[in-house]
Amino acid sequence: MDKLIKMLFENKTSQEVSNMLVNLNCFQLNSKSHIKKYNKLRKLHSEILNSMQNYILSGKYDVRRYDDVVCRELESIIGSFDIDFDLNNNDDISVFLELFIYDNHPNIKSITDIYLKNNKFKNFEKIKMLKCMKDSYVGLFKVIAVDRNDGYVTYQDVFTKKKFKIVDIAMSSTLRVDKKREIYTYNRIITVDDISFATGIHCNFSSESKLLMKFINSHNYKKCSNFVRCLLLYDIYKNDSSIILKYNHKYGYK
Repeated sequence: MDKLIKMLFENKTSQEVSNMLVNLNCFQLNSKSHIKKYNKLRKLHSEILNSMQNYILSGKYDVRRYDDVVCRELESIIGSFDIDFDLNNNDDISVFLELFIYDNHPNIKSITDIYLKNNKFKNFEKIKMLKCMKDSYVGLFKVIAVDRNDGYVTYQDVFTKKKFKIVDIAMSSTLRVDKKREIYTYNRIITVDDISFATGIHCNFSSESKLLMKFINSHNYKKCSNFVRCLLLYDIYKNDSSIILKYNHKYGYK
């Protein structure tokens, strides 16, 4: 089984086998109380994201007003940098929404803040989710443990060393932690009561990525906003041929 799981991340033609493993483990996990809570929270979070995406597309939130803020910080760190999102591309959409929905820069007002300030929702559960989104945590994480039996994955922030145990059915079903080829992800973690889950930013790496290792060794964490850090890591993700991890749209694994 372990050899098969390792093969899933090395062979691009194994997606169907991967989906079978995820579906099987999902069936086994669905009766557990924490997974039932998780599924409800993911559905609620998805409903809020759809509302926020429509808010942007309707023109009520002008992302261009923040161009100068972002460009100044990027230029101070690496010089010139091209920012171009294709909203027909699922990876680009996930990163674009991450940047503006959540608090990522002290000079950029997030859509979460706007929704909270304007009392967008009257439903208690949605208000609670918004507050948890406001308090969420984003970072570059290394995957350090997987619990297939309960659907948990443990992350450790590369820079702060903070650890998070999250529910991730797809990753826990298919990933085997291998110190020879460690898996990294830039992701956001939302915690509601006793359930933590990742929002699913499409930005994953392995320790085989020379560009990622160079970034980790040279990055000035304290002088970089989450907004710019996300852009820099996503640029690495898009330009690194060693990265083959794929996103599972049904379960949220990359």
